[in-house]
Amino acid sequence: MRSRAIINLRAVRANYVRLLAITGGRTNLMCVVKADAYGHGAVSVSRALSAAGARHFAVATLDEGVRLRDGGVGGSVVVLGGLEAGTEREAVLRGIESAVGTIGELERLNDAARMLGRRLSCHLLLNTGMNRLGIDFDPGRPASASRLHEAIRASEWLEVRGAGTHYACSEDFLTRRTERQSRRFARQVDALRSAGVAPRYVHAANSAAVVYRGIGGIGDPLGHTMVRPGLALYGYVKEARGRSFRSDPVLRPVLEWRARLVRIRDVPPGAGIGYGPAYVAKRPTRIGVLAVGYADGYDSRLSNRGWVVVRGATCEVLGEISMDLTLVDLSGCPDAEVGDEATLVGRRPYGAMTMAQMIKGSVYEVLCGISARVPRVYVDRASARRRG
Repeated sequence: MRSRAIINLRAVRANYVRLLAITGGRTNLMCVVKADAYGHGAVSVSRALSAAGARHFAVATLDEGVRLRDGGVGGSVVVLGGLEAGTEREAVLRGIESAVGTIGELERLNDAARMLGRRLSCHLLLNTGMNRLGIDFDPGRPASASRLHEAIRASEWLEVRGAGTHYACSEDFLTRRTERQSRRFARQVDALRSAGVAPRYVHAANSAAVVYRGIGGIGDPLGHTMVRPGLALYGYVKEARGRSFRSDPVLRPVLEWRARLVRIRDVPPGAGIGYGPAYVAKRPTRIGVLAVGYADGYDSRLSNRGWVVVRGATCEVLGEISMDLTLVDLSGCPDAEVGDEATLVGRRPYGAMTMAQMIKGSVYEVLCGISARVPRVYVDRASARRRG
């Protein structure tokens, strides 16, 4: 293999159990496996989570939900981004739920369920201030509340199983935005219950809200009955800004990315290296050629500033990262041989968060950016053996 992403399924399950412990075991976890489980492989990850007891999964599109069903994943599958018009019939047939973000979506889904003669559960996605998706439901405006309540009552083929919202910056304690969203969401849920709509699952918390704010855990004043961890399942949480209520938990990075060393050459001072050349050797330099490039998802912003680990030695990236190849300085690793693997992303301190800081991007970009041409290799063990 040119490069490979090694996914430790035992680490996935351990993170799930850890998150259950944080919530005190009183809250349902809707496991977010959208974007192919953040690049980890949605079907394999969901099966591992199912083995650990998970029964609720969230995706971004109907196609992602269908892939889970085709992969044998049971339980509840919810499309967080809602359904495109015309796809409701497929969702009903597959038993895939939707986070309904408009009254029109609610009506179309009910029509499809009625025509097929099959009842379906759904969730209401409510806008509380992120102003992206979600129903603009203001309990203080009778016309707004009345229209939503009437639409729900008319949707006889749907069960409103859940109500959720999405926090814009739950890791940020330098602002009160999350508190304002929480208060608004609580008013919305209370108004639904007063109108006879009693969703079993009330959810708003992503990974940071669960870890840093205790939302969904013991003592949660809003009584959330479900949380939606995504990034934390894969071993990471966005860094908190300001003083959080809790410290970062012990989570295990799930993915390790390695690339094969396919060529070694020695170059003299003054030799150009790679395109441009963007780097000129200042001294006799041992160059290693790795079979990975930006087409694999190895970000070009790491050119002349990234590093990899070969046989325990840190080796700097030299020159411009190309589509299929990356050059590194092996001068500090004289024993390296063709065929060795370099670790691009591993366990701390060589994790995806470190790479995200180097590219001035996010850990989501790093994990989701590993392209489909990089094979995912699944292991199930306490710790993946490292050669990097």
